[in-house]
Amino acid sequence: MKFTKRISTLAAGVAALGVAGLGSTSAMAAQDQVNANATIVDAIGITGDRSLEFGTIINGAANTVTIANTAAGTRSATDPTQLLLGGGEQSAQFTVSGDPGRSYNLTVPPSITVTETGGTTMTVNNIQHSATGTLDGVTGNEVFYVGGDLIVTNGQLAGTYSGTLLIQVDY
Repeated sequence: MKFTKRISTLAAGVAALGVAGLGSTSAMAAQDQVNANATIVDAIGITGDRSLEFGTIINGAANTVTIANTAAGTRSATDPTQLLLGGGEQSAQFTVSGDPGRSYNLTVPPSITVTETGGTTMTVNNIQHSATGTLDGVTGNEVFYVGGDLIVTNGQLAGTYSGTLLIQVDY
């Protein structure tokens, strides 16, 4: 009987320790889970399809020549008598491509400088664009136009002037 009593007492003690240990562990621990997700979209890009062209202008009195930010790129001037017809005037055209339907940011400089080979300059001010800032929901593209005002000074030196119009896009 002594042997049986010892086994019973030992079993009861082990059972009590096991229950006490389980109870304290479950009361102090908890867990849950969430998903980890990622969405990959098409990179944004921009292509300059055609240059901003103010056309051919007769030097003389000061003049402001404007190209509209439309597909037609209509040209006007404060003194239209100084504009030669058929001078190749046009608005600049750009195509933005990326994730269909996504909005994007567009950075356009407020002005640029165009320079003649001898170093004489003119300024293009009031640079405007026709972009909506949202890519087409199917194609992921947007075509837009850029225009501005070319400031021609009195007696502007004759020559071919050029400069760079840098447009930046990002999501």
